[in-house]
Amino acid sequence: MIVKESRIRTKSGAGALSRHVLHGAKNEAIRVLAGSDWLMRDHIREARREGLTYGLRHIAFNPDETMSDNQLSDFACRLCEELHADPEHLTLVIHQKDGSTHGHLILPEWQGNHVLESRFTWMRLEKVARLEEIRLGHALVPGRHDKAIAKALRREGHHQAAEQVTALSPVSDSAKPRAAYTSQARRITERQGLDLPAMKKLVSALWSQSDRLKSFRAALAEHGLTMREGDRADKRPGAHIIEDQDGKLIGSFTRLTKVKMAEFRKLLAEEQQPTVRKPETDIKSSRLPIRRTTPDFYEEYPIPKDPDTQTVLRKRPVIKRPQMRKWQRELWLQRMADVDMPTTQPLLYTSSIRIISAEEARFRKELTKAIAQQQAILDQQAPEASWKPLDRDRTIATWRRQLIPYQKQLRKSFDHYIVAKREWKQAEESRWQRMTGRAGKLEKVCQQLLLEFLEILRFVIQALLHIVRLRSTPPEPVRSTLTEQDRPVLEEFRKQHDEEFTAMADTEKLEPWLQHRFDRLVKARTDRIRQWDKAHQAEKERARPVIARLRSKLAAPKGLMNTTAIAPIKPHMGPSP
Repeated sequence: MIVKESRIRTKSGAGALSRHVLHGAKNEAIRVLAGSDWLMRDHIREARREGLTYGLRHIAFNPDETMSDNQLSDFACRLCEELHADPEHLTLVIHQKDGSTHGHLILPEWQGNHVLESRFTWMRLEKVARLEEIRLGHALVPGRHDKAIAKALRREGHHQAAEQVTALSPVSDSAKPRAAYTSQARRITERQGLDLPAMKKLVSALWSQSDRLKSFRAALAEHGLTMREGDRADKRPGAHIIEDQDGKLIGSFTRLTKVKMAEFRKLLAEEQQPTVRKPETDIKSSRLPIRRTTPDFYEEYPIPKDPDTQTVLRKRPVIKRPQMRKWQRELWLQRMADVDMPTTQPLLYTSSIRIISAEEARFRKELTKAIAQQQAILDQQAPEASWKPLDRDRTIATWRRQLIPYQKQLRKSFDHYIVAKREWKQAEESRWQRMTGRAGKLEKVCQQLLLEFLEILRFVIQALLHIVRLRSTPPEPVRSTLTEQDRPVLEEFRKQHDEEFTAMADTEKLEPWLQHRFDRLVKARTDRIRQWDKAHQAEKERARPVIARLRSKLAAPKGLMNTTAIAPIKPHMGPSP
């Protein structure tokens, strides 16, 4: 079983994933076992509210052998257990293509109070796949992380399964399986009208039939393909890609041909190295050996000199020592004189630095520390005083923009309920439809749609309260299964929040409600700041005279400084009498 994982960015939305999973044109059949398009879009909205980079986790699993829908559903639940995800908020879709089935599991990144785990998920998903294959008796599919998976299985106590997975591990790392292209690359080429698996087989066959890069390039050219250096040469030097005549990317050379990068660099060096032909006449072979035989060899065979040229003798460089400046020399002589001065003669101090005792320095340090503590009491402010003031137009515009999808959702659900209610009323007026029982069926449909409308109303109102900061937690997701026992609670909730329901249902009433809520928000912040200042005013008033008294002691003369004692400073110390 092959398991692949991808993360959907929040800014990308769930539209592309929903079209691929729920409306794939190449699938023979699509069965939605759990979840919906609306649920995936709601997970994206939750991730956007939480400020997450990724909103959905897409896990596709394709078994080699046939599995039933129940088996695929159980496998999806085991994947949720491995990632510590809530199985109640998953979307599970089964695709049937060419007689075989594969599944798509979509999980929200935000799990209510934590983010979905993402550490070593590739290895963990492969581990769950190996265990499922062993449990169902399928043939084990080798992967790149079999050694790590076997180690994890031994740590969890699955020793027999670990031995079976260990037997799949290749002897060398080069023999590990590696994907020739990613699922994203395959989707891109499909939209461009290319069959990526067929092109991969073609490139592999051409490389197996070629002996060097030159012949391989010629074979590619015969099929309308070219190989050139990649666009990211600064990050991956030496990487080459294969394209068609229209410039559409097929893939990387090393991935398509399974050639190591080091070996490919050697092939490139051999291709770029020019073939140097050795000359017919070798000059080195005509050189005669000359050997010095006498001490006066250079006198016996003098080198002829040109009479017009005269030998210019170079002068020896003169090393000049740096000269000492006048004031430096006088200072040096004065120091030498001080060294030679008798020890009985007292030294004259000309420095203006006043030397204090260790006790006085320690006393000054304690005074400075006490002043800093009292000054910190004076400088402290309310937690919200340093916050940036709220911009009315910008804040209300943000609220209005965030409420638009919830308004559409509430209006859509209400329209469905109204249409069903109108059909039911019309059926009640017809005697024939009452006798055939169609009116009763329409009544049940209407009551069920009313329950769904009340549930969506509860979700929308909680979202409204969360957006305008009247609710600390995000809204609880919409429940897919509702019974008549839930009706009293939902009716009571609608009565308690009739004002919010009216604002969400009527666009003209929503604007005054948001304006009033903003005024209350600003007033509540101002009241909290005022209450905090009032609660700490007495403490600040007590700190001012304490700082004045401590600074007066710090500026006292030397004689008084040594006779003055400092009392320990308390947080709520009163002024001295």
